[in-house]
Amino acid sequence: MFSRQETYFPARHGRILIASLIVGSLAMVAVLGRYYARQRDAIRAAATQELAAIARVKASQIANWRSERLGDGRVQAASGTMRIARRILSSPATSAADWADLLAVMSSLSQQFLYTGAALVDRDGKVRVQFAPDHPVPFHLRELARAAAQADDVTLEDLYLDADLGRPLMALTIPVHGLGALILEIDPARFLYPYIASWPVPSATAESFLGRQEGNNQYLYLSDQGLRRTALVVRQPSPPVIVPDPLLGTGVLWRGLDYRGMPVLVVVQLVPDSGWFLDVKIDTAEVEAPVRRLSLEMALIMGLLGLTSVAGVGLIWRDRQVRMHQHQEALLQAVADDTPAYLWISFGAEANYILNKPLARFVGHGPRGEGWIADLHPDDAERVGVHFRECLAERREFFDEFRLRRFDGEYRWVVDQAVPRLSAQKDFLGYAGAILDITERRQAEEQLREANTALAAELAERTRNEQEIHSLSARLMNAQEEERARVARELHDDLSQQIAALSIAMGNLKRHAPHQEADVPEQSGRFQQKLVQLAETVRRISHQLHPAVLEHAGLVSALRAYCDEFGELTGIQVALRAEGSFDHLPPLVALGLYRIVQEALQNVAKHAQVKDAEVDLEYVEGMLSLTIADQGVGMELHPEQPPAGLGLISIKERARLLNGVVAIQSKPNQGTTITVKLIQGMSQTVGAT
Repeated sequence: MFSRQETYFPARHGRILIASLIVGSLAMVAVLGRYYARQRDAIRAAATQELAAIARVKASQIANWRSERLGDGRVQAASGTMRIARRILSSPATSAADWADLLAVMSSLSQQFLYTGAALVDRDGKVRVQFAPDHPVPFHLRELARAAAQADDVTLEDLYLDADLGRPLMALTIPVHGLGALILEIDPARFLYPYIASWPVPSATAESFLGRQEGNNQYLYLSDQGLRRTALVVRQPSPPVIVPDPLLGTGVLWRGLDYRGMPVLVVVQLVPDSGWFLDVKIDTAEVEAPVRRLSLEMALIMGLLGLTSVAGVGLIWRDRQVRMHQHQEALLQAVADDTPAYLWISFGAEANYILNKPLARFVGHGPRGEGWIADLHPDDAERVGVHFRECLAERREFFDEFRLRRFDGEYRWVVDQAVPRLSAQKDFLGYAGAILDITERRQAEEQLREANTALAAELAERTRNEQEIHSLSARLMNAQEEERARVARELHDDLSQQIAALSIAMGNLKRHAPHQEADVPEQSGRFQQKLVQLAETVRRISHQLHPAVLEHAGLVSALRAYCDEFGELTGIQVALRAEGSFDHLPPLVALGLYRIVQEALQNVAKHAQVKDAEVDLEYVEGMLSLTIADQGVGMELHPEQPPAGLGLISIKERARLLNGVVAIQSKPNQGTTITVKLIQGMSQTVGAT
């Protein structure tokens, strides 16, 4: 009986063991199958997230590059280069100094920032100044110049295929106040395409493309990575409708066949502030390679370890999770270290920071510790610290400008922007920030403010000098009129009376002359006639110096008398037309208009070679208009040159003293027209003065 029990228990133990093995094997298969499925999904999700992260970083790098180019253009737009460009574009002839200065600026831009070419183009598309004369001018620059002449800000033009050069180009256009534009050519193969071609992690099939939508169903490739010599040439039908993947943020995921006919995984990311799409792709076979390796590992484990695979699965699970986490951290750290921006991350409310390599090199210490807080300028430390603590307490975005100590001890102006990091459960994890060095920009702004202050002071000084000159001119003309009036009174009151007395005495002498002297009455009559002519000449000179009729009869009567007298002396018939009432004009305004008519008619007599002229005086709704016109030989006017004749200068100065404006219209053999316009309010002010 004992022996039967002895044989029974081992058999039962064997069945139990077999059952245990079967159950254990089934359980192992179920566990391994579940583990395999989860690992497969995790690997695919990790590959997708890695692809999306690379797409976001690349798109951000391209957007930063575009922003830097626009920043370069705005710095140039705010610099003294625009004054040189405006002088060149506003003048038909370019001075050698301006040409040399602008060419030096273009040379500096090409050497420091590696622009392919630079040209100053007017709004008609004509190239006024070009760096490197043997460099062919792309035809597209003319279209850019016309568009930039209407723009208000710097523009980074989209990629275009230049037909003359046979390669893609971009252009940075800096408008010059409606006159044209300073255009800087950019070779995307030198600046833009390297961002697209780079890949932060090892990969055998990964590629990036840059493209944009053309119409509703066309997709235009902007880069030639993977498609040799096809930039801006190849158009393909747009992919089917893509549903955004919530794990990818702003990107969308697309699976399909690429240009080789191979299955690929593609993330399409919109480049911020542009119409470009970045396509980041990798072969599905490369993504699935870890899954295939994982299936082989599972088969080996099941074949070799059996029941012990449960413990192995646990170890493998933990190991793979750790390695996946480390891989993700290494990927993020590699991306952060490869970007030229200064990036930092903080954790919770503690002063614990991680800096990327560029920022760590900038401040001169390790990537972990207190970060940039310890390197603040003493004058900024308290203010920035209070601001940061307030943002930290409210869990809101932090943005500030301050001075930060560089590794060499120099304090540099920077702008720091950070946003809160939140978990899936909306828990605050810390900040993710970026620092940008803006020292050069602030220095440029300070230089611009100093230049504006100096220009304002110079303008004020010139304004004061001009006002003094105008005041002196007014006093000189007033003194001239006073002297004329005094001389006219002397001629009228003294010399005219003496001549009249001599004429009366000569008449008496003629009547009492002896009759036996036959020639005495005749000579006396001739003397008396000469005295009458002399008296008339004195009267006319007195009238020209100071027309008494202007004071007693008004402006219209004085002008009519002068026009009649002018016609008798010169043979030129002057037609006077007056419309409106002029009795309200102040004496100085009436005298100034009278002198302008005198000067204008004297010019007609000297130069016009005509037999008639016209004088129109009109007062309508507070506006007084005086026009002197002839149909004589005329003259050629040059707007950039002041009038050469003293008569025209006198007319302009008298009109200015009356707060009026003068317009002179003349062409050879088409006559001359001088128009003076006064506003009633201004005329009264001058008259009162």
